[in-house]
Amino acid sequence: MRPAWAGVRVAGAVTAAGNDAPAPLLDSKGLEVGSPESRYGLSMQTLQLLKQYDVRNMSGKDLDALSEVMLAQGDMAGDVAGAISSDIESKGWNTAGDSNALEIFAKRRDDAMASVKAGEITMRLADFPLKTNARVREALEKLAGIHDALQGDGSVQAAASDSMSQALELKRFNDWTRIEQQGAEPGQPPATYDQKTADAVMNTLQRLGVKLPPADDKVGAGDPMAQAWSAYQAWRAQHPDGKLQIDLQAAADKAADPSKPEPTEAPAAAAQPATPISMKRQAQALVQGAQLQAQYGMSLPMLQLLKGFDVANASVDQVKQLGQLLQGNGALSQDDADSLLPLTQRGMVDTIGYYRRDLSWLADAQQHGVVPQYRTAQGMADLANVAGRARNDQQAQAVLDRLAGLHQALQGDDRVQAVADGGLQQASDLAAFNVWAQVERQGARSGDSAQPEFRSRQDVDGIFRTLQRIGVELTPLDGDANVSQKLAQAWKDYQGWSRSHPDAQPALQLAPAARINDFA
Repeated sequence: MRPAWAGVRVAGAVTAAGNDAPAPLLDSKGLEVGSPESRYGLSMQTLQLLKQYDVRNMSGKDLDALSEVMLAQGDMAGDVAGAISSDIESKGWNTAGDSNALEIFAKRRDDAMASVKAGEITMRLADFPLKTNARVREALEKLAGIHDALQGDGSVQAAASDSMSQALELKRFNDWTRIEQQGAEPGQPPATYDQKTADAVMNTLQRLGVKLPPADDKVGAGDPMAQAWSAYQAWRAQHPDGKLQIDLQAAADKAADPSKPEPTEAPAAAAQPATPISMKRQAQALVQGAQLQAQYGMSLPMLQLLKGFDVANASVDQVKQLGQLLQGNGALSQDDADSLLPLTQRGMVDTIGYYRRDLSWLADAQQHGVVPQYRTAQGMADLANVAGRARNDQQAQAVLDRLAGLHQALQGDDRVQAVADGGLQQASDLAAFNVWAQVERQGARSGDSAQPEFRSRQDVDGIFRTLQRIGVELTPLDGDANVSQKLAQAWKDYQGWSRSHPDAQPALQLAPAARINDFA
């Protein structure tokens, strides 16, 4: 087995005479261990950009630029960068406002899988796009997690608010200088450049303070790019140590220690010792919860939710929300959740009867010897996998019938108390809160440990609804505070609440238990 220290080496064999300072340790890439670049596995420029830009709230134009810059820095795989750029260009969100890339590519995945489950395309045809999509979503989630981690890491200075265009121009400028340094092959004409490269070169030189020769100067015979190269060489000779970099925000007054995470929780107040009666009740509750999970195959919170929620009368959006919750809690497999996609992604009506009607339609088509068709933008087309669609219809109907049956069965089980009205939204809010709290508690000072605190605006709203529901007094912030700043302050407020409520934990709000007098 490869030892843990195998990727670390010492810079320099020995230190200089009289110098007792140890030589820094270097990782397998030659980066100093503990540095931001080593911990996150990304270049400093990329980290500076990620501290400023959030893939959950940035324009398609900026995301396209980020992927191109990261690819040039060796911080993103070529297929991932290409898939992001291709989607932005082909789907037209390069000119749109701020978007959530996590949601966009998650929807791309679900739409493609819905087509597979509906028999419109074969899994063999969709396999490669789905695998590429998975790599894109994994990369974007990691970038979102690193953005969240960097908000509390003072060792990385954030890029300026308009620096993404600078980073892209700097990348094109570096490409230009590399080509000019290599020079044209003997007998070949000088290199030509597109307008984007020309604009990037001129803008970068302007930022450096390089003055171009007058238009009537003989240097370069009037060729602007040749004149630019000559002017840049002259500037470089006068500034041999000059560095090209993007603009940064003003450094914070006090930087966080990058070698270890800051403490996220103050010591909680000492809890009162539990009484024998309370200990007995807790033990009984644990035993009962285990018995219920063994009987029904779901955790007690999910059973409480299903007792108060009837999938037979649910809307499509509610079925989708329930499926995500059950999958996140391990009560629904990925394949069972995917079987519902033809219903939830297409917004069909009559959720409990949709798959039965579809099975009847398929059987009628088979009886009449007709190949079932579906509607496309180009017109009607034959299903590619009729048998696969029928199997998925049966699987999805079984999932819905099981959930509806559980709801009915739980009505007669007094051991399970139903969630109060609005339980589905309450459960979604609590799930988002639990993810956020777990990420905050664990902290992150490396790329491997970085996880997103949230994935959507709905998650953020759910976190704050949960905090308000349990009685956390939130500190108001200025109107221009961003989501990260609001969540950071909310975490401090929650820690203060936890210290004064050491035994309290956010949980589902349950409906009042029925009493025998209620039925008199």
